[in-house]
Amino acid sequence: MFHGNVGRGYGYNMGFNWWSSRMGMNKRLLQIVPCVLLCASAWAMDSDAKPLLKLEPAPKEVQIRGGGFRVGRKTKIFVLRGHQMEDRIAAETLVEEVADQSGLKLNIGSMKPAGKAEGGAIVLARLQDSRVRHFLARNGLRADDLVGDDGYLLFSDKTHLIVAAKTGQGLFYGVQTLRQLLRPAGKGLVCPAVEIRDWPSMSSTPEMAKQELRAPAY
Repeated sequence: MFHGNVGRGYGYNMGFNWWSSRMGMNKRLLQIVPCVLLCASAWAMDSDAKPLLKLEPAPKEVQIRGGGFRVGRKTKIFVLRGHQMEDRIAAETLVEEVADQSGLKLNIGSMKPAGKAEGGAIVLARLQDSRVRHFLARNGLRADDLVGDDGYLLFSDKTHLIVAAKTGQGLFYGVQTLRQLLRPAGKGLVCPAVEIRDWPSMSSTPEMAKQELRAPAY
């Protein structure tokens, strides 16, 4: 495990603006809604008892499967060694989310490239890691040109929870999606079993974000 806090001046430029410009208006709108309703609205259930996700901004590609990854008091978060300072920013936002929802305090550790994390760990990885990239590809998540530098892949099942990107910006975006996926379950949290590919729409503007906000949700 490594220590040290990183300030909140993320320094993310155009890529961060893609996420923050769309989230900012929604945040202002939703400030009047109690937190408990926001948490509940992120999940609904279909007739087969699988979650129907409502994520903002909506990822480009989402596949939902049965089951999910459980976050408990022994769960750890791992970031790739060599990127600790940059990726710890994303990790700390996840630690805060878990603590806010469950009271659990997760530890952040580092792992070597192509290393293997402990079972039941949350891994914030880089797509330059061949082992991570091949694992995700075997599970239907390709790191192609669409994903690019600022996109991300998110995979979860009963034993794995991985967010992977080529850059710290992409990883940050992926963790913000993960934060919305978590919901209380017993003494911990659960993330549904999902496969997500997402990338920034570089044509997104504040005006487009307003239009998306006005659009009906299905």
